[in-house]
Amino acid sequence: MSFGCTSISATIATAYDTLGESGLTHSLNEPECVGVFTNADLFPVLANVLPSTPTIKLVVYDGSPKSELLEKIKTTRPDVTVLSIEELRKQGEGITITEEEAKSRLPKSDDVNCIMYTSGSTGNPKGVVITHSNLMAVLGGVYKLLRHQLKPDDTFLAFLPLAHIMEYVVELILLSVGITFGYGRIKTLTDASVRNCKGDLREFRPSIMVGVPAIWETIKKGVLVQVNQGGAVKKAVFNGSLKIKRGKIPILSQVVDSVVMSKVKAATGGRLRIALSGGAPLSSETHEFLNLTILTVLQGKHAPDTRYTRC
Repeated sequence: MSFGCTSISATIATAYDTLGESGLTHSLNEPECVGVFTNADLFPVLANVLPSTPTIKLVVYDGSPKSELLEKIKTTRPDVTVLSIEELRKQGEGITITEEEAKSRLPKSDDVNCIMYTSGSTGNPKGVVITHSNLMAVLGGVYKLLRHQLKPDDTFLAFLPLAHIMEYVVELILLSVGITFGYGRIKTLTDASVRNCKGDLREFRPSIMVGVPAIWETIKKGVLVQVNQGGAVKKAVFNGSLKIKRGKIPILSQVVDSVVMSKVKAATGGRLRIALSGGAPLSSETHEFLNLTILTVLQGKHAPDTRYTRC
């Protein structure tokens, strides 16, 4: 939906599903949104918000909402058109436009691509205005710097919300070079988070991964859970291996990597070779742990917390 709007120069606004009713109302009213794309799981919040968001005229959803919630939305705002994503696709199949009409909708560099709202941790969510030229500058810069690192058989595990600017930009970059995506969930990333099946990391086996500190903490916790479940001997071997890696002892470090740490790396699927952390500083303890056990995690230099209204 996001890419479709982008291709016809229709500005989108993003909202975290954790904003609550007041935050969502603000994020819909301030930019005077006309349409909403959401998941059926969020219908209870949307049903309560619609009476306070007069500019909304269209709701498109995926998933299967409860019939009573769907009816509540339709009766609360009879002037709002409610469509499933399948119904929207079906309507689109019968629409044709001329080449001239298509060209007239192509975005210009100064057109606003999206208004990205924060998580609203302090007061109302703040909308950051991002133009198409902003995005293209980022895409071009990253592609120039990292294209030699990206391979045709790379795979990327996406799990951060697209309302997060880092995830949004990363997906645009990787999509543009044809890398395969797998969509996971934070709650099912590791084997420690699921039952009777593999976690997303081991099932999909990504080679590229981007996360915020909380994600890397989850992965670290998952590794330690497996180590602790292995008994006293396995725990002692693991801790001893960490000391060898910290000391950078020649030959022994290589042995530790091939014998001990290879099993730890298997917890992330065994193919991970590029990892980036952003959004906030990663704790030095967790950063060191990941660097020693799995791979080097890169993170940017974080400037003081300053809020801008325009990029």
